[in-house]
Amino acid sequence: MAEAESSKDVNTNPGDEWTCSHCTLTNASSEVKCIVCYNNRLVVGEKENIQYTPEENLLPKFQNNVLVTFFQDARSKASKFFIDPIASSHVPNLFVSKDCNLLDLACNNNEKKEDFYETQVKNDRILEIEKNNFVKNDVGKNMYSKQTSKLSENLRLNQEEIALEKWKEIVNFCKETQINFIDDSFPPANKSLTYTGAPFSKVSKWLRPKQISTMSGKKTAWQVFRSPRPSDIIQGTIGNCWFLSALAVVCEKPELLEKIMITREICEEGVYQVRICKNGKWVIVLVDDLLPCDRNGKLVYSQADRNQLWVPLIEKAVAKSVGCYEALIAGRCIEGLQLITGSPCESIVLRNKPGDAPEDAVDKDLVWARLLSCRNAGYLMGASCGGDISDAHLMASYKQVGLEAQHAYSVLDVQQVETNRLIRLRNPWGRGSWTGAWSDYSPLWTDTLRNLLRAHGSDEGVFWISLEDMIKYFDCVDVCKYQREWTEVMLEGTFASPTNHGQVCHITVFAPTEIDITLFQESNRGSQTESLASLDLWIGVFRATSGTAEPKPIKYIAHSDRKLKPSVLCNVFLDVGEYLIVPAAFNHWNSGVTYTKPLNYVLSIHSSKAVLTDHIPMTRYSYSDALFLMVEKLGRKHQGIEGVTCYYMSHKLAGLIVAAENRRPDVHLLVDCDCNKSFNVVSTRGSLVTSDCVPPLRRQILNVLTQLEGTDGYSVCHQLKFRISQANAFGGDGSHQDPLLKNGLAEIHNPREL
Repeated sequence: MAEAESSKDVNTNPGDEWTCSHCTLTNASSEVKCIVCYNNRLVVGEKENIQYTPEENLLPKFQNNVLVTFFQDARSKASKFFIDPIASSHVPNLFVSKDCNLLDLACNNNEKKEDFYETQVKNDRILEIEKNNFVKNDVGKNMYSKQTSKLSENLRLNQEEIALEKWKEIVNFCKETQINFIDDSFPPANKSLTYTGAPFSKVSKWLRPKQISTMSGKKTAWQVFRSPRPSDIIQGTIGNCWFLSALAVVCEKPELLEKIMITREICEEGVYQVRICKNGKWVIVLVDDLLPCDRNGKLVYSQADRNQLWVPLIEKAVAKSVGCYEALIAGRCIEGLQLITGSPCESIVLRNKPGDAPEDAVDKDLVWARLLSCRNAGYLMGASCGGDISDAHLMASYKQVGLEAQHAYSVLDVQQVETNRLIRLRNPWGRGSWTGAWSDYSPLWTDTLRNLLRAHGSDEGVFWISLEDMIKYFDCVDVCKYQREWTEVMLEGTFASPTNHGQVCHITVFAPTEIDITLFQESNRGSQTESLASLDLWIGVFRATSGTAEPKPIKYIAHSDRKLKPSVLCNVFLDVGEYLIVPAAFNHWNSGVTYTKPLNYVLSIHSSKAVLTDHIPMTRYSYSDALFLMVEKLGRKHQGIEGVTCYYMSHKLAGLIVAAENRRPDVHLLVDCDCNKSFNVVSTRGSLVTSDCVPPLRRQILNVLTQLEGTDGYSVCHQLKFRISQANAFGGDGSHQDPLLKNGLAEIHNPREL
């Protein structure tokens, strides 16, 4: 009754909008409560409700020119449209007209730029872009400091709607000119096949579907989809099992698979759009249907049985996004799942590697609990089988039990029957099945259990295996946490470095919410010389100070593992309140490597309920304060002097963090830290041996060690000597460091007040 009386006085003139006094979100006039924080709308007369009009002229806009590329013949200067290299030998003499950009991402044939475009997401319900939230970054690109997470499905539909309009423009132009589309930014040429542009011996020509010789030899009409199933996928001549295995896992849910292909029907003009999530950002990749074929006119790379185009077209889009087909060689299933679903993904490690720390030992019971939880949540899962094996004898031992090393399987089910822990797997090849315990013909099956769990799928590559054997032969289970009803927001930023304080995400939670936070770095896939990941990634979540323009971390909540990987994930349940998400990397601070470009990241936040995010400059010393809060909460302790504690932490950190705290008001703390016995690590201090003086009532991060190469083992070791002194032992009071804190290292290692 009170709510009805309150809403009666609300001004609801048609077309008006109102700004929430609590979270600053702009709501439609029809809303009585804020749709994010549920705060009541201000009644007329209580307080002025200032309305803002979005700065439409500042929003990024698509260009009006047709999203196609024109060619000009260098000899005649006459404009031509998409000259087909199959019909003409003049392709090397053609260049892109400077007058025709492709969404500001025009690509000259002599340049290796990505020529896919991102769609501007429309908001169908909330106009969150307010005048007071608009900012401009240092390179002149438009950014908005405050964003509200939105339903992932709505984002996809909005992007698809815009993309389809552009697709229609291209198709109509092709129809008018009576010529098929050719993507000049990923041309039917050798440079699209290999890193160097050298020919690939198996590729003789590029053909369109109607020209391709089918596998069956029959003239079956091509379709984009024909009731797709995992067994349709056929690997080609390159080792991109990581990508195809992810496709097979996603194919377990065909409705999710079809969302990748925006163009779901055959296009006679050869224009197709594929939606992928590269480095955490949704992008629409435009491709033609010219596909690499051998001298017999058969597809060289991956394909789908029953004359379906979805496999080669998605593969081509991914190849385009990384530069060439050769760049698709080698990877993990989790990378493929992230790429084609955009959902949070994580790996459940099944067994330890040599050199792993004792505290990182795999807990079999915990692994089983996580597998059951993921199955109950309906997540997609893929299992990596012998991913690190290269020895021919070991690979042969896998074949003896019906498994394929360096291969990935789909996880179909997880069941505990009495004391038996069983996992059902599918070989995406549709053939080859496990022959050990609990295989189809194992004597362990009773008639009741066989009928209950349908233990009769070996002919299709489907089989059951015990958890014990799974751990013996498989490395990890990659989990894709796709949830249709969750919201999503994506933020782009730059890591803190000696010359840049970086950014943090200030997040406001209005109702208890489960959140998955994924931090991406720019992957090096597409580089022939660099490893896939350059930086060690870490996410920290902290309770933040409120009511200030410069929030600071005040309480540790959760953190991700720290890894030399393209991405890391942090899952946390947050109560109502304000928090800081700190994205971090450390191995670039004093590694001696010169980086020629900004160290950018993408922070992707998925949540069960809408949250408000604000991407802001990092407050000074946030790195130092955040690390100490974590180490103080979770680290091990060295004690021995009253009022003095030294901390160290290495669990799931791909290295080591050492810190010291001096709670004494009258003495200095002198600490010598020797990490010389560590192996394959880099130090933020630039030295494995440090000496520091921590003044009274101060705390300090002494050193941060990071695994140097992600493919090699590493070890960390430290020895501490600490004592107290009335003076700082260096002639006077105050702090002292050896080596000195140069190149911005004070942001991590300066002593901080308790």
